[in-house]
Amino acid sequence: MVEKNNIDDTVKSVYRQGAEYGAWFGVYLTVMALAIMYGFTHTILMLAAMAMMVAVPAVVYPMLRRYRSQMRGYAPFASLWMLGLMIFICGSLICGAVTYVWMQYVMPTFIYDQVMAAINVYKAVPGESAAEMVRIMETIVERHALPSAMEVVVQMVMLTTFLGSLVSMVLAFILGMRRIPPRNDFYVKK
Repeated sequence: MVEKNNIDDTVKSVYRQGAEYGAWFGVYLTVMALAIMYGFTHTILMLAAMAMMVAVPAVVYPMLRRYRSQMRGYAPFASLWMLGLMIFICGSLICGAVTYVWMQYVMPTFIYDQVMAAINVYKAVPGESAAEMVRIMETIVERHALPSAMEVVVQMVMLTTFLGSLVSMVLAFILGMRRIPPRNDFYVKK
């Protein structure tokens, strides 16, 4: 007796698959974050980080497509969107952990250095709005009101998750428009 099998028995849940893909995506985001942080002193790294940022949809799309193929085309929009969201959540948590360690222990003056560099840039810009920005930033530095590494990382994770939700929605919609012919063990071409 032939048993009908529309979906592989090895297909994982959306959450588990998202966590596995998210681990790899976390490495990608971490490399991008480190390239951004070191890109302030090495321009080529900043250009590489910008290219990686633009390529994020091209990195996530094959993961969503592979999951849809494993489901033999039966993955609905909501499943693909949730998979993408899980990829971004897990990836941003991994990136956030590495970024926190880097900002807290490897380069603890990173935030202060960036604010001081911004003050120097705004001092060179003519105009009242630039002078006002310099006054605000100098006040923040004098009152020790700079954000901590944890505050920066939490904001980074939240922003990545929000933007990842939007990117995942668009990619899930695009994948939903592509038709995958159903594979059925009983279907025989004549």
